[in-house]
Amino acid sequence: MAVDLSLPMLRSARRRLRGRHDADRAAWVRGAGERLPFSDRSFRAAVLYGNILGFSARETSVLLAELGRVVARNGRLLLDVASPGGALQEFFVRGAERRLLRRVLRDPDRYFVRRVLATGYQPYAPDRMANWEFGFHTAPEIGRRLSRAGFRVLDRMAVGPIAAFQEVVARAARREPTTWENLLRTEEMVGRRPGVLETGHGFVVAAVRDRRARPAAAPRPR
Repeated sequence: MAVDLSLPMLRSARRRLRGRHDADRAAWVRGAGERLPFSDRSFRAAVLYGNILGFSARETSVLLAELGRVVARNGRLLLDVASPGGALQEFFVRGAERRLLRRVLRDPDRYFVRRVLATGYQPYAPDRMANWEFGFHTAPEIGRRLSRAGFRVLDRMAVGPIAAFQEVVARAARREPTTWENLLRTEEMVGRRPGVLETGHGFVVAAVRDRRARPAAAPRPR
């Protein structure tokens, strides 16, 4: 079963699967994740791929509640999540390339680093040193959201490195103790400690539909 809001994307996926031995068994459904056209506990597993949570914006809780509704008890969920570390890393890499990084790290608040983490937009750069058009989730946050939806996290895996281990960033930041300390402190603001695997552009989460939990009801999107 494949669900997508875009009919052209569904048609493209169907063309790419043409000729495979199990392609005829696939069902193609146009629909929104926030309003899945399936009955309760219809599936033993679900996969969200392509930063669906990030693009769901304010409807993240609704989307996860819908997954909690259609995935059977003890069913599995696999989803990829965009981390705020991605915006941070991109911003720092671009800044290092333009020889602005040390200036930014000397006074992160003056350069609105917190806003970059939240929106990907850098106010002092007209061409946007980092530009992201979706939302981010930290690992602890997504764990709490999944729990409210009736899932229990089984494992997480990072899919990108943190900014401190990018050579161009590290080389610029290490020239001054203050800038290096501010780099590490800023990364910790998003729950990422240097040297820990689960950091970077994003991460993949594996979860199980908890048999004991009842997902919290979420309001339907308008």
